[in-house]
Amino acid sequence: MQNSRRADVVKLTVRFLISAGLMIWLISGIEWNLALRLMKEGSLFYFFIAFIAIQLTVATSIWKWQLLISKSTTNPFNQSISLWKLGRYYYIGLFFNNFLPGSVGGDVMRIMHLSKDIGMVKATTSVAFERLTSGVALTAIVVFATLFMDSVRPFMLPIYTVASGLTLLFVLLNLWVKKQAKIGDFEKSNPERSQKSNITMWINKMNQALVKLRETAAEYREKSKSWWVVIAVLSLLFQIGLAWINQLLFLGFGIEVGWLDLIVMISLISFITMLPVSLNGIGVREASYIFFFKELGVPDEISVAVSLFFLLLVTVSSLFGGLFWLVERGKSSEAIGQQTN
Repeated sequence: MQNSRRADVVKLTVRFLISAGLMIWLISGIEWNLALRLMKEGSLFYFFIAFIAIQLTVATSIWKWQLLISKSTTNPFNQSISLWKLGRYYYIGLFFNNFLPGSVGGDVMRIMHLSKDIGMVKATTSVAFERLTSGVALTAIVVFATLFMDSVRPFMLPIYTVASGLTLLFVLLNLWVKKQAKIGDFEKSNPERSQKSNITMWINKMNQALVKLRETAAEYREKSKSWWVVIAVLSLLFQIGLAWINQLLFLGFGIEVGWLDLIVMISLISFITMLPVSLNGIGVREASYIFFFKELGVPDEISVAVSLFFLLLVTVSSLFGGLFWLVERGKSSEAIGQQTN
């Protein structure tokens, strides 16, 4: 336990140092007087439209999440998991993603709230597949970009390494769960031998949970190709939405960037920011904007301004999640109070 805590502290320290180092480099290398002046002179109209675009982009993920949940529940028209309720849960996750180190905290909050409606296993599966499908779309765009864009090719090795690692992990996990399912069947048919087993009770429970998770995930295979096409389109629309948001921000500073370049660059930046090497992408995001958009002739100060405005608008949007969390927490406290009375 102590070794695990030490490892977590070391990882957090390394992430902090990377983010701090990049921010120091940015502070010393950017003309902040010019950057601040550009921010003040930016178009409020485009910034407002970008804020609306963020909500529309988030809506594509909420819709996809609902489709995944509808498949994993017996009643796809269950009013207790309406689009509005899922939207509240999604924004709660977005809020905790922005104010906790790492993006896992937000997913945990989504799972915790949704599990009250459909159970822990199905909630975990839906969130995992919502993340997985978005990651596949993001990786597909980035891998495609490495084939045609010279500026992306220096990142081919880490991109392919991460993609291959995720694929290998998925295959190994699938094989392991199948093996544990066979062990579980054997122990059911041989209760005397299972009692003599050295496997502890909590490991057995974990195995059973993983088997249930796999069984729930297997339900998605039964869906039609048209259903999967909708899932794929919504996943791509989310990535396109991110590019659209940044296009509006660049236009707010009077800079026009090609649509294809934006999709590729923003997808690549999202991919790099997703890697667990910094605190919520701080420093890495801004440095990536400078590096990639410099290739298109965009001044460093404008690239940093767009990056910071994107972060600001997403953070402001996530504040809705904080309000929703307070409401949900109040409901839970009220329910507990009624049970004790």
